[in-house]
Amino acid sequence: MKKTKLKEITTSQKALELSEELGQKAADTESLPQAQAELEEKLPAMKRGPIKKVWDKVLFLWEKYKSPEVPLRLKITIVGALLYLILPADVLPDVIPGIGLVDDLSVILIVFREVSKYVLPKIEKKIEQKIYDTCYEKIDEKLSLIFKATLLNTLWTFLANALGCAILVIKPFGTPYSRYVAYVVFGLTAAWTFFRIIRYLVQYGATTKKIAAAIWHRRSISKGLSDFVKEEYIYINYIYAGIEIAKSFVPEMPEIPDLPQIIKTFEKHYKKRVLLFVILLALYTALIWLTKFLLLR
Repeated sequence: MKKTKLKEITTSQKALELSEELGQKAADTESLPQAQAELEEKLPAMKRGPIKKVWDKVLFLWEKYKSPEVPLRLKITIVGALLYLILPADVLPDVIPGIGLVDDLSVILIVFREVSKYVLPKIEKKIEQKIYDTCYEKIDEKLSLIFKATLLNTLWTFLANALGCAILVIKPFGTPYSRYVAYVVFGLTAAWTFFRIIRYLVQYGATTKKIAAAIWHRRSISKGLSDFVKEEYIYINYIYAGIEIAKSFVPEMPEIPDLPQIIKTFEKHYKKRVLLFVILLALYTALIWLTKFLLLR
């Protein structure tokens, strides 16, 4: 069994070396355009036997060979592998039934893995940029508008309550009437706050519930927000599902960060809200304490 395995490795190495020679020869003699024309003519006929099962990888290599983004060094490797596939001068002649294309298959798989290590990180970068362009800016803009509205309403509510407290302390309308006016101010402010909370729950309650549930389920803000974004923006989920499928074919495919920019903008805005809540709590505490102090002195 060891001898058989050693023989397979030797055959693969020889086949790979021969394919590299073919590619280098085409490059040295400046006949890459001629090789490309030959491949365009003969490559479709090779979709047979074991090669048929990896035809998607053959097409992947062919596409990357024609891509202007792939460096010449890698193109030489690709063209050598594809020339090895279509030319009869192999380590194992193609005419041998059953095993004639095994060496060709080995070369295609080895070169496919090598090209994938170079190409897939670039695909990863493009996917991240696409997600950023289509989603991040829109989400950031929407969350900024919500935060500005919350900040403005919170400021007006605090100033109204501060006015009520000032009326209680200063008593501009006399003691009983000033108290009634202050109560009216407090009542209107409470009604406005209640209305605002109801309106927020109607508009964003379901979304807030989804985010909270996702964060609770994953026990992580980042992971929970990632799950929420994938579910809310379904086409992003399709992209990531495609990436998972690609990983099953190419184990070396690098891990793609889990929507880092989009998650960061959610975290940024929710941290702003937490900060606003803390500041508001401190202001109301100071307001109530000051009012009591002035009334009881």
